[in-house]
Amino acid sequence: MRRLTLLAIIGSLAAIVAVSAGVYLYQRPSVLRVAVMRDSDDQAILTAAAQEFAQHRESVRLKVLVFDTLAECARAFEEDRADLAVARSDISMPTSGQTVLIMHRNAVFLFAPAQTGIRSIDDLRGRKIGVLQRGQGDSTGNQNLLDAALAQYDVSSASVKRQNLALEELPGALRRKEVDAILAVEPLGSETLTQAVAALSQAGRGQPAFIPITEARAIAQRKSNLESIEIVRGVFGGAQPKPAATYETLGVSTRLIAQHSLNNETVGALTELLLSSRPTLASRVPLANRIEAPASDKGAALPVHPGVLAYLNDEEQTIFEKYGDVFYIGAMALSLLGTALAAIATRFSRRQSADVEKILQRLLEIVKAARCVEHVDALDEIEKEADELLALALAGDAEKELSVYRLTATNLALNQVRHAIAEKRQSFSAAGTRVAVPFTPRVVRD
Repeated sequence: MRRLTLLAIIGSLAAIVAVSAGVYLYQRPSVLRVAVMRDSDDQAILTAAAQEFAQHRESVRLKVLVFDTLAECARAFEEDRADLAVARSDISMPTSGQTVLIMHRNAVFLFAPAQTGIRSIDDLRGRKIGVLQRGQGDSTGNQNLLDAALAQYDVSSASVKRQNLALEELPGALRRKEVDAILAVEPLGSETLTQAVAALSQAGRGQPAFIPITEARAIAQRKSNLESIEIVRGVFGGAQPKPAATYETLGVSTRLIAQHSLNNETVGALTELLLSSRPTLASRVPLANRIEAPASDKGAALPVHPGVLAYLNDEEQTIFEKYGDVFYIGAMALSLLGTALAAIATRFSRRQSADVEKILQRLLEIVKAARCVEHVDALDEIEKEADELLALALAGDAEKELSVYRLTATNLALNQVRHAIAEKRQSFSAAGTRVAVPFTPRVVRD
C-alpha cells in the first residue's frame, strides 16, 4: 500500500508540474522582432511601443531591428530574420507579408513656387523636380510614383529631370533655382511636409501651387499597391488657405506586416495593444495618431493577417474555446486514471485482507488440530507451522503499515494456538504416555 501511495504522490506531483509548465508557457510573453528603417517616424513609434509593452509587462514584446532602407527591411523579413516589418505598399512589399496595421498613409505632394507658373502635370515637361527624401530608403519609390503620374498624362519620363534633396537642402536649391518643383511623399501632418511648404512659400514669396493628380483613382485601379487620397482645402493653414481648393492625389500606405505563419492569437494581441496604446504613443510621436486598422476584407489586394481579421470581427477564441475538447478529453482521461488507481488500490487491499484472513483461518484450524493430536511430535510440527504463519503475517507488515485489525487478530489467534499446544503438552505429561518438554514460546525466525 505504501508503494501505491508513493506512486500516487509522484503522479500528482508530475501532473502539477505539467500543468504549471503549461500555464507558464502559455503566459510567457511572445517576443517579436520588427524590422524598421533607420531615423524614420516608424522607428520612433515602435521603439516607444516596445518600451510601453515592456513597462506594463504585456503578453507581446517588441524587439526593434533597424535597417538603412525599406528594401533591407523587406529582405530581413523574407529571410525570416524578422517576424514583423514596416513596409511601404509600393516599395519591395514582401509577398509573404500580411497586414497587421496601417501605420500611416502617405500622399504624393507635387508643389511649386508661385512664380514658376507650374499648375498641372503637363507643365512639368522640361522642368527639374526636386525629390524630397528622408534617409536612403524612399528615393527610388518616390521617383516611381512620379513616373506613374507622368505616364497617366502622357508626359515623357525622360523629359523631366530629377534631383534628390534632403529637407535641409531644399531652401538653398529653391533660392538658387536649381529645381522648379518639389515632389514629397509624406503623411499629412508630418513635420517634414510642413517645413517643405514653408520653404516653398518663402522661396516663391507667396502661396505655393499644389499640383493635383486628378486621375489618381484611375491609376490606383491599375496598380493595387497605390491609392487615391483627398487633400482638403486649407490643410496647411494660413490666412490664405493652403491649398486653396480640395484636390485628389496619389497615395501609398506604410504598413506593419507580419509573417503569415505567425500565431493568430499573438498577432491579434499585438493589434489590440497597438490600437489601445495610440494616445500614449502619440504623446511621444504625434504621427502615432495616424495608426489605423486595415479594412477587414479577406479579398483585399494587400492581404490582412487572419489574427487581425479575427480581432476586428470579434472572432477571437478564448483558451477554453480553442482547447475545450482537449480539456474535456483530459478531464475524462484523469477521471478514468483515478478510477483505475482506486480499483487497483481496492483490489490490492482486498488481496492483502484475503491473505490475512487465510492466515487467521489456518491459525484457527491449528487450534482445533492441536487439541486433537495423539502424539507429542505432531505438536512440534503444529508449533513450527504457527511460527511460519506468524512470520508470514509480520513479513507483509515489514513493507507496509501494520493495521490494528491485523495486529489484534493475529495476536489473539496465535495466543490461542500457544494455549492449545501448552494444554495438550500438559495432558500428555499427566497421562505419562510420553514426557514432553515444558512449553517455552519460540522466537520467530527471520
